[in-house]
Amino acid sequence: MRLVYAHPLKISLLGILILLAACSGPGVNEQASATPTLERLIMPTASPTPAPDRVYLIREVGTTERMATRVEDSITALSAAAGNEFIVLTELSGIDFGQNAKVVFSLPPDPGLSDLVARYPAVQFVAIGIYGLSEADNLTRIGPDGLGTDQVGFIAGVLAAAVTPDWRVGAVSVQNSGEETASNLAFQNGAMFYCGLCRPAYPPFHAYPLGVEATTSEISAVQNAISALTNLNVDTIFLSPELSAASAEMLEGPDVSYIGGESPGENLGEKWIATVRTAPELAIADIWDRVRMGEGGGTVPMPVIIEDINPERLTSGRETWVLEILQDLIDGYIDTGVDPITGIAR
Repeated sequence: MRLVYAHPLKISLLGILILLAACSGPGVNEQASATPTLERLIMPTASPTPAPDRVYLIREVGTTERMATRVEDSITALSAAAGNEFIVLTELSGIDFGQNAKVVFSLPPDPGLSDLVARYPAVQFVAIGIYGLSEADNLTRIGPDGLGTDQVGFIAGVLAAAVTPDWRVGAVSVQNSGEETASNLAFQNGAMFYCGLCRPAYPPFHAYPLGVEATTSEISAVQNAISALTNLNVDTIFLSPELSAASAEMLEGPDVSYIGGESPGENLGEKWIATVRTAPELAIADIWDRVRMGEGGGTVPMPVIIEDINPERLTSGRETWVLEILQDLIDGYIDTGVDPITGIAR
């Protein structure tokens, strides 16, 4: 009978024990991990990629093809390395240099650089062999007195006289071109710079050095001019820059050697003594960083180099001596005696 009265007490004690067991278990707040909070993913806004700076080359009709190609190749390589966009222009119609233009190079003939320089003061302009431009803070002039054909002719004359027995040398240029005439007359002055009166020691006696002009740059006209010189016993002939991209037919004279104001390329052979040419690409490489940084103005001499040398005709000793004269010529210590643009003797 006492068990009946004791049952509620047991139930109460059992409930208390359960509560105590529950309270003594691991705390929910201490062990439960924090509920993860969902956050909105913020995507970065893509900024528009700025357009690359543009470099231009104005290359209109009238420039010697080989020189123009070398200039274009040089600027192409420099622009690629700098991350610039390079554009070649054969005409200026509709062109706006205010659109990301950094530097504008120009070959002759003059496309009207004076107006462009004034219109776009924030753009650097580089004139290559263009005569008669005024100074400006955003204009750099490579060869301010033209393409340097007079200096090319002068050094070619020195070289021809130095390697030709009895100084029997002559030059061929094209009529009706001041710079071509300048190269021809400067060649004769360069030869006389080396040999003085240039009197031959044995007949036939002619007044070397000689110069003739072809009526045009066509092969037949040039060949006639070459024949006129060979008939006067000329042994070495200088072909002006406009004529030096010679064809094989032009170089078919017996016992005649050549020096050119431009390389004939694949037509080089034993008859080719050397090429004397202007090298504006060297000046472009020198000023490249400066003009890209916006530093313009001033003038740079037109470089002149000697290449395609036939070592059997131009020995290292003679080459060194000719290069010394060339440096004095570029530095202004020697004058060609000819106006580089008109070809008039001075």
